[in-house]
Amino acid sequence: MNSLPREEPPVLDDPVAEKPGRSRLVGFIQVAAIVGFMVVALLFAQERTEPGATAVAPAVTSVGGGSVAPALAVKVLLPQVQTSSETLVTTGNVVVRNPVALVSQVSGRIQYIAPALKVGGAFAANDLLLRIDSQDFQLAVAQAQAEIDAALANLALQQAQSEAAIANYALLNGNKAVPPLVAKLPQIQQGQAQLAGARARAQIARLNLARTELRMPFAGKVTQTSAEVGQLLTQGVAFGQVFAVDAVEASVPIAPTALQRLQPIVGRSAQVSDGVAEVTATVERVSAELDAQTRFARLYLRLPPDSMPPGTFVQVSFAGPTLENTLLLPIAAEQANGRVWTVSAGRLVAAEPTIHYRTPTHLVAEAFSIGEGVVVGAVPGGREGLEVEVSLSE
Repeated sequence: MNSLPREEPPVLDDPVAEKPGRSRLVGFIQVAAIVGFMVVALLFAQERTEPGATAVAPAVTSVGGGSVAPALAVKVLLPQVQTSSETLVTTGNVVVRNPVALVSQVSGRIQYIAPALKVGGAFAANDLLLRIDSQDFQLAVAQAQAEIDAALANLALQQAQSEAAIANYALLNGNKAVPPLVAKLPQIQQGQAQLAGARARAQIARLNLARTELRMPFAGKVTQTSAEVGQLLTQGVAFGQVFAVDAVEASVPIAPTALQRLQPIVGRSAQVSDGVAEVTATVERVSAELDAQTRFARLYLRLPPDSMPPGTFVQVSFAGPTLENTLLLPIAAEQANGRVWTVSAGRLVAAEPTIHYRTPTHLVAEAFSIGEGVVVGAVPGGREGLEVEVSLSE
Protein backbone atom coordinates (compact mmCIF):
# COMPACT_ATOMS: atom_id res chain seq x y z
CA MET A 1 0.00 0.00 0.00
CA ASN A 2 1.41 3.21 -1.08
CA SER A 3 1.82 5.86 1.67
CA LEU A 4 1.07 9.48 1.03
CA PRO A 5 4.03 11.80 0.78
CA ARG A 6 4.94 13.27 4.27
CA GLU A 7 4.32 16.98 4.54
CA GLU A 8 7.02 18.98 6.37
CA PRO A 9 5.76 21.51 8.99
CA PRO A 10 6.27 25.15 8.09
CA VAL A 11 9.37 26.81 9.57
CA LEU A 12 8.52 29.87 11.72
CA ASP A 13 10.76 32.96 11.67
CA ASP A 14 13.12 33.36 14.78
CA PRO A 15 13.54 37.09 15.33
CA VAL A 16 16.71 36.60 17.33
CA ALA A 17 18.18 34.07 15.02
CA GLU A 18 17.04 35.92 11.96
CA LYS A 19 18.30 39.42 12.89
CA PRO A 20 21.16 39.34 15.44
CA GLY A 21 22.39 42.87 14.54
CA ARG A 22 19.08 44.44 15.43
CA SER A 23 19.42 43.66 19.19
CA ARG A 24 22.88 45.23 19.35
CA LEU A 25 21.62 48.35 17.63
CA VAL A 26 18.85 48.80 20.19
CA GLY A 27 21.38 48.46 23.02
CA PHE A 28 23.65 51.09 21.53
CA ILE A 29 20.72 53.49 21.20
CA GLN A 30 19.77 53.02 24.88
CA VAL A 31 23.34 53.64 26.10
CA ALA A 32 23.62 56.74 23.92
CA ALA A 33 20.36 58.07 25.35
CA ILE A 34 21.58 57.60 28.95
CA VAL A 35 24.90 59.29 28.22
CA GLY A 36 23.14 62.17 26.53
CA PHE A 37 20.84 62.61 29.51
CA MET A 38 23.80 62.71 31.91
CA VAL A 39 25.63 65.31 29.78
CA VAL A 40 22.54 67.52 29.72
CA ALA A 41 22.18 67.16 33.50
CA LEU A 42 25.83 68.14 34.07
CA LEU A 43 25.54 71.15 31.81
CA PHE A 44 22.42 72.23 33.62
CA ALA A 45 24.08 71.84 37.01
CA GLN A 46 27.18 73.79 35.87
CA GLU A 47 24.96 76.59 34.63
CA ARG A 48 23.22 76.73 38.01
CA THR A 49 26.59 76.94 39.92
CA GLU A 50 28.46 79.54 37.91
CA PRO A 51 30.63 82.00 39.92
CA GLY A 52 28.44 84.52 41.66
CA ALA A 53 25.42 82.24 41.64
CA THR A 54 23.97 81.02 44.97
CA ALA A 55 22.35 77.68 45.36
CA VAL A 56 19.99 78.92 48.05
CA ALA A 57 18.89 82.49 47.91
CA PRO A 58 19.38 84.32 51.20
CA ALA A 59 16.55 85.88 53.03
CA VAL A 60 15.98 89.43 51.81
CA THR A 61 14.09 92.42 52.97
CA SER A 62 12.39 94.98 50.89
CA VAL A 63 13.64 98.52 51.17
CA GLY A 64 12.23 101.21 48.89
CA GLY A 65 10.92 98.66 46.44
CA GLY A 66 14.32 96.75 46.24
CA SER A 67 15.71 93.72 48.00
CA VAL A 68 18.90 93.87 50.18
CA ALA A 69 20.59 91.36 52.52
CA PRO A 70 20.01 92.02 56.26
CA ALA A 71 22.89 93.51 58.37
CA LEU A 72 24.98 90.99 60.37
CA ALA A 73 24.20 91.12 64.10
CA VAL A 74 27.27 91.48 66.36
CA LYS A 75 27.83 92.14 70.05
CA VAL A 76 30.28 94.81 71.17
CA LEU A 77 31.98 96.01 74.33
CA LEU A 78 32.83 99.57 75.31
CA PRO A 79 36.07 99.17 77.33
CA GLN A 80 37.37 102.18 79.20
CA VAL A 81 40.95 103.43 79.11
CA GLN A 82 42.59 102.53 82.40
CA THR A 83 45.84 101.92 84.25
CA SER A 84 46.79 98.23 84.36
CA SER A 85 49.15 96.47 86.72
CA GLU A 86 50.36 93.14 85.42
CA THR A 87 50.39 90.13 87.69
CA LEU A 88 52.48 87.39 86.14
CA VAL A 89 51.53 83.94 87.38
CA THR A 90 53.66 80.86 86.77
CA THR A 91 54.37 77.53 88.42
CA GLY A 92 57.43 75.77 89.76
CA ASN A 93 58.79 73.32 92.29
CA VAL A 94 60.45 73.56 95.68
CA VAL A 95 63.96 72.11 95.45
CA VAL A 96 67.10 71.82 97.55
CA ARG A 97 69.95 73.93 96.24
CA ASN A 98 72.57 71.28 97.05
CA PRO A 99 71.98 68.23 99.28
CA VAL A 100 74.89 67.18 101.52
CA ALA A 101 76.13 63.59 101.73
CA LEU A 102 76.80 62.08 105.16
CA VAL A 103 80.39 60.81 104.99
CA SER A 104 82.66 59.79 107.84
CA GLN A 105 86.19 61.21 107.72
CA VAL A 106 87.54 58.27 109.73
CA SER A 107 86.84 54.54 109.74
CA GLY A 108 85.33 52.88 112.79
CA ARG A 109 82.33 51.19 114.38
CA ILE A 110 79.29 53.29 115.26
CA GLN A 111 78.87 53.60 119.03
CA TYR A 112 76.03 56.13 119.26
CA ILE A 113 73.31 57.55 116.93
CA ALA A 114 71.28 60.63 117.81
CA PRO A 115 67.45 60.40 117.60
CA ALA A 116 67.52 63.09 114.90
CA LEU A 117 69.62 60.90 112.57
CA LYS A 118 66.62 59.20 111.03
CA VAL A 119 64.81 59.87 107.76
CA GLY A 120 62.75 63.01 108.32
CA GLY A 121 64.71 63.99 111.44
CA ALA A 122 65.61 67.62 112.05
CA PHE A 123 68.74 68.87 113.77
CA ALA A 124 70.29 72.17 114.80
CA ALA A 125 73.71 73.43 113.80
CA ASN A 126 76.59 71.49 115.46
CA ASP A 127 74.28 68.94 117.07
CA LEU A 128 75.93 65.55 117.68
CA LEU A 129 74.47 63.14 115.12
CA LEU A 130 76.76 60.12 115.43
CA ARG A 131 79.77 58.89 117.40
CA ILE A 132 82.33 56.28 116.35
CA ASP A 133 84.21 54.15 118.90
CA SER A 134 87.14 56.41 119.81
CA GLN A 135 89.51 54.11 121.74
CA ASP A 136 91.93 53.64 118.83
CA PHE A 137 92.02 57.39 118.24
CA GLN A 138 92.62 58.17 121.91
CA LEU A 139 95.59 55.80 121.88
CA ALA A 140 96.89 57.52 118.75
CA VAL A 141 96.74 60.85 120.57
CA ALA A 142 98.63 59.41 123.54
CA GLN A 143 101.28 57.95 121.25
CA ALA A 144 101.69 61.26 119.45
CA GLN A 145 102.11 63.02 122.79
CA ALA A 146 104.80 60.53 123.76
CA GLU A 147 106.65 61.27 120.52
CA ILE A 148 106.54 64.97 121.38
CA ASP A 149 108.03 64.29 124.78
CA ALA A 150 110.79 62.16 123.22
CA ALA A 151 111.56 64.85 120.67
CA LEU A 152 111.71 67.49 123.39
CA ALA A 153 114.12 65.37 125.44
CA ASN A 154 116.34 64.70 122.43
CA LEU A 155 116.40 68.39 121.54
CA ALA A 156 117.29 69.32 125.12
CA LEU A 157 120.10 66.76 125.10
CA GLN A 158 121.51 68.12 121.82
CA GLN A 159 121.39 71.66 123.12
CA ALA A 160 123.18 70.68 126.35
CA GLN A 161 125.88 68.82 124.44
CA SER A 162 126.29 71.83 122.17
CA GLU A 163 126.83 74.16 125.11
CA ALA A 164 129.44 71.83 126.63
CA ALA A 165 131.25 71.45 123.31
CA ILE A 166 131.34 75.23 122.78
CA ALA A 167 132.79 75.73 126.29
CA ASN A 168 135.50 73.12 125.79
CA TYR A 169 136.44 74.53 122.42
CA ALA A 170 136.80 77.98 123.92
CA LEU A 171 139.18 76.65 126.59
CA LEU A 172 141.39 75.07 123.98
CA ASN A 173 141.14 77.66 121.19
CA GLY A 174 140.43 80.93 122.88
CA ASN A 175 138.27 83.30 120.85
CA LYS A 176 138.29 81.34 117.64
CA ALA A 177 134.92 80.76 115.97
CA VAL A 178 133.36 77.45 116.94
CA PRO A 179 132.78 75.16 113.93
CA PRO A 180 129.11 74.12 113.41
CA LEU A 181 129.90 70.43 113.86
CA VAL A 182 131.66 71.14 117.14
CA ALA A 183 128.71 73.23 118.30
CA LYS A 184 126.36 70.38 117.18
CA LEU A 185 124.20 72.82 115.23
CA PRO A 186 123.06 70.17 112.68
CA GLN A 187 122.05 67.86 115.51
CA ILE A 188 120.07 70.67 117.15
CA GLN A 189 118.27 71.45 113.88
CA GLN A 190 117.47 67.78 113.43
CA GLY A 191 116.04 67.64 116.93
CA GLN A 192 113.90 70.70 116.23
CA ALA A 193 112.56 69.11 113.05
CA GLN A 194 111.74 65.90 114.89
CA LEU A 195 109.85 67.89 117.50
CA ALA A 196 107.86 69.74 114.83
CA GLY A 197 106.97 66.43 113.16
CA ALA A 198 105.83 64.93 116.46
CA ARG A 199 103.66 67.94 117.18
CA ALA A 200 102.05 67.72 113.70
CA ARG A 201 101.31 64.01 114.18
CA ALA A 202 99.74 64.78 117.54
CA GLN A 203 97.56 67.43 115.92
CA ILE A 204 96.42 64.92 113.30
CA ALA A 205 95.66 62.36 116.01
CA ARG A 206 93.58 64.88 117.96
CA LEU A 207 91.77 65.89 114.74
CA ASN A 208 90.93 62.26 113.95
CA LEU A 209 89.69 61.83 117.51
CA ALA A 210 87.38 64.83 117.05
CA ARG A 211 86.15 63.36 113.76
CA THR A 212 84.77 60.34 115.57
CA GLU A 213 81.82 62.64 116.33
CA LEU A 214 79.73 63.61 113.29
CA ARG A 215 78.21 67.10 113.34
CA MET A 216 76.86 69.45 110.68
CA PRO A 217 77.61 73.19 110.68
CA PHE A 218 74.02 74.05 109.74
CA ALA A 219 70.46 73.35 110.80
CA GLY A 220 68.98 70.75 108.50
CA LYS A 221 66.88 67.68 107.90
CA VAL A 222 67.70 64.06 107.08
CA THR A 223 66.49 62.60 103.78
CA GLN A 224 68.48 59.34 103.71
CA THR A 225 70.51 57.30 106.19
CA SER A 226 71.68 53.71 106.58
CA ALA A 227 73.52 54.18 109.88
CA GLU A 228 72.92 51.78 112.77
CA VAL A 229 74.70 51.24 116.05
CA GLY A 230 77.44 48.64 115.59
CA GLN A 231 77.80 49.34 111.87
CA LEU A 232 81.36 49.74 110.59
CA LEU A 233 81.78 52.99 108.68
CA THR A 234 84.47 53.34 106.06
CA GLN A 235 86.30 56.60 105.61
CA GLY A 236 85.03 58.53 102.57
CA VAL A 237 81.99 56.29 101.92
CA ALA A 238 78.57 58.01 102.11
CA PHE A 239 75.90 56.46 104.31
CA GLY A 240 73.16 59.11 104.11
CA GLN A 241 72.05 62.54 102.94
CA VAL A 242 70.85 65.74 104.58
CA PHE A 243 70.03 69.28 103.50
CA ALA A 244 70.22 72.67 105.13
CA VAL A 245 66.87 74.29 105.84
CA ASP A 246 68.12 77.57 104.38
CA ALA A 247 69.08 75.79 101.12
CA VAL A 248 65.43 75.17 100.19
CA GLU A 249 64.25 77.34 97.28
CA ALA A 250 61.60 77.58 94.57
CA SER A 251 62.73 76.80 91.03
CA VAL A 252 60.49 78.57 88.50
CA PRO A 253 60.72 78.45 84.67
CA ILE A 254 59.91 81.73 82.92
CA ALA A 255 59.69 82.84 79.31
CA PRO A 256 62.35 85.36 78.20
CA THR A 257 59.65 87.89 77.24
CA ALA A 258 58.09 87.72 80.69
CA LEU A 259 61.54 87.91 82.28
CA GLN A 260 62.24 91.08 80.32
CA ARG A 261 59.02 92.70 81.60
CA LEU A 262 60.01 91.94 85.20
CA GLN A 263 63.50 93.44 85.03
CA PRO A 264 65.28 94.10 87.32
CA ILE A 265 64.34 90.64 88.55
CA VAL A 266 66.96 89.87 91.23
CA GLY A 267 65.62 91.00 94.58
CA ARG A 268 62.02 91.17 93.35
CA SER A 269 59.49 89.63 95.74
CA ALA A 270 56.80 87.12 94.80
CA GLN A 271 53.94 85.27 96.44
CA VAL A 272 54.44 81.51 96.53
CA SER A 273 51.46 79.25 97.25
CA ASP A 274 51.18 75.48 97.55
CA GLY A 275 47.38 75.55 97.68
CA VAL A 276 47.35 75.52 101.48
CA ALA A 277 49.75 78.21 102.62
CA GLU A 278 51.19 81.30 100.96
CA VAL A 279 54.57 82.85 101.72
CA THR A 280 56.62 85.73 100.40
CA ALA A 281 59.80 84.74 98.57
CA THR A 282 62.62 86.74 96.99
CA VAL A 283 64.31 86.13 93.66
CA GLU A 284 67.91 85.27 94.51
CA ARG A 285 69.37 84.51 91.08
CA VAL A 286 68.57 83.73 87.43
CA SER A 287 69.93 80.82 85.41
CA ALA A 288 72.91 81.70 83.25
CA GLU A 289 71.47 79.89 80.20
CA LEU A 290 68.11 78.93 78.70
CA ASP A 291 66.75 75.41 78.85
CA ALA A 292 67.78 73.58 75.69
CA GLN A 293 64.29 72.12 75.15
CA THR A 294 61.86 74.78 76.36
CA ARG A 295 64.04 77.87 75.72
CA PHE A 296 62.89 79.20 79.11
CA ALA A 297 65.04 80.79 81.76
CA ARG A 298 64.83 79.65 85.38
CA LEU A 299 64.40 81.74 88.51
CA TYR A 300 65.51 80.64 91.98
CA LEU A 301 63.58 82.15 94.87
CA ARG A 302 64.71 82.06 98.49
CA LEU A 303 61.93 80.74 100.72
CA PRO A 304 61.49 81.26 104.47
CA PRO A 305 63.06 78.34 106.41
CA ASP A 306 60.77 75.37 106.98
CA SER A 307 57.97 76.98 104.96
CA MET A 308 57.54 74.27 102.29
CA PRO A 309 59.17 70.84 101.89
CA PRO A 310 61.22 70.00 98.80
CA GLY A 311 59.17 68.49 95.99
CA THR A 312 56.16 70.76 96.56
CA PHE A 313 54.43 72.04 93.41
CA VAL A 314 53.82 75.78 93.81
CA GLN A 315 52.16 78.69 92.05
CA VAL A 316 54.23 81.87 91.94
CA SER A 317 52.78 85.36 91.40
CA PHE A 318 54.92 88.37 90.47
CA ALA A 319 53.69 91.95 90.56
CA GLY A 320 54.70 93.41 87.20
CA PRO A 321 55.07 97.00 86.00
CA THR A 322 52.18 99.49 85.96
CA LEU A 323 51.01 100.49 82.47
CA GLU A 324 49.12 103.68 81.59
CA ASN A 325 46.47 104.11 78.83
CA THR A 326 45.45 100.49 78.36
CA LEU A 327 42.28 98.65 77.41
CA LEU A 328 41.20 95.40 79.05
CA LEU A 329 39.70 93.13 76.37
CA PRO A 330 38.27 89.64 76.72
CA ILE A 331 40.05 86.83 74.89
CA ALA A 332 36.95 86.42 72.71
CA ALA A 333 37.61 89.84 71.15
CA GLU A 334 40.78 88.62 69.41
CA GLN A 335 40.22 87.61 65.79
CA ALA A 336 42.51 85.92 63.29
CA ASN A 337 46.04 87.30 62.90
CA GLY A 338 45.84 89.09 66.23
CA ARG A 339 43.33 91.66 64.97
CA VAL A 340 40.11 92.89 66.56
CA TRP A 341 36.97 94.19 64.90
CA THR A 342 35.60 97.59 65.82
CA VAL A 343 32.45 99.23 64.50
CA SER A 344 32.32 102.67 62.92
CA ALA A 345 29.18 104.09 61.26
CA GLY A 346 27.58 100.65 61.41
CA ARG A 347 30.40 98.91 59.55
CA LEU A 348 33.32 96.69 60.56
CA VAL A 349 36.74 98.28 60.90
CA ALA A 350 39.85 96.16 61.53
CA ALA A 351 42.30 97.20 64.26
CA GLU A 352 45.67 95.72 65.18
CA PRO A 353 46.29 96.79 68.79
CA THR A 354 49.59 96.43 70.61
CA ILE A 355 49.17 93.65 73.19
CA HIS A 356 51.18 94.31 76.34
CA TYR A 357 50.41 90.95 77.96
CA ARG A 358 47.77 88.27 78.28
CA THR A 359 45.98 86.60 81.16
CA PRO A 360 43.96 83.37 80.96
CA THR A 361 40.80 85.43 80.32
CA HIS A 362 41.85 88.87 79.03
CA LEU A 363 44.20 90.86 76.84
CA VAL A 364 45.79 94.08 78.04
CA ALA A 365 46.28 96.26 74.97
CA GLU A 366 47.56 99.75 74.37
CA ALA A 367 44.61 102.13 74.03
CA PHE A 368 43.24 102.56 70.48
CA SER A 369 40.11 103.98 68.83
CA ILE A 370 37.19 101.64 69.48
CA GLY A 371 34.53 103.60 67.52
CA GLU A 372 31.10 102.28 68.47
CA GLY A 373 32.61 99.33 70.31
CA VAL A 374 34.87 96.30 70.08
CA VAL A 375 33.26 93.20 68.61
CA VAL A 376 33.19 90.16 70.88
CA GLY A 377 33.15 86.68 69.37
CA ALA A 378 33.74 85.26 65.92
CA VAL A 379 32.34 87.11 62.89
CA PRO A 380 31.65 84.57 60.09
CA GLY A 381 32.47 86.14 56.75
CA GLY A 382 33.67 89.31 58.44
CA ARG A 383 35.44 91.78 56.20
CA GLU A 384 36.39 95.44 56.24
CA GLY A 385 33.32 97.62 55.66
CA LEU A 386 30.74 94.90 56.25
CA GLU A 387 27.48 96.39 57.49
CA VAL A 388 26.57 95.13 60.97
CA GLU A 389 23.83 95.58 63.52
CA VAL A 390 25.29 96.37 66.95
CA SER A 391 24.08 95.28 70.39
CA LEU A 392 25.94 95.61 73.68
CA SER A 393 27.43 92.45 75.13
CA GLU A 394 26.42 91.56 78.65
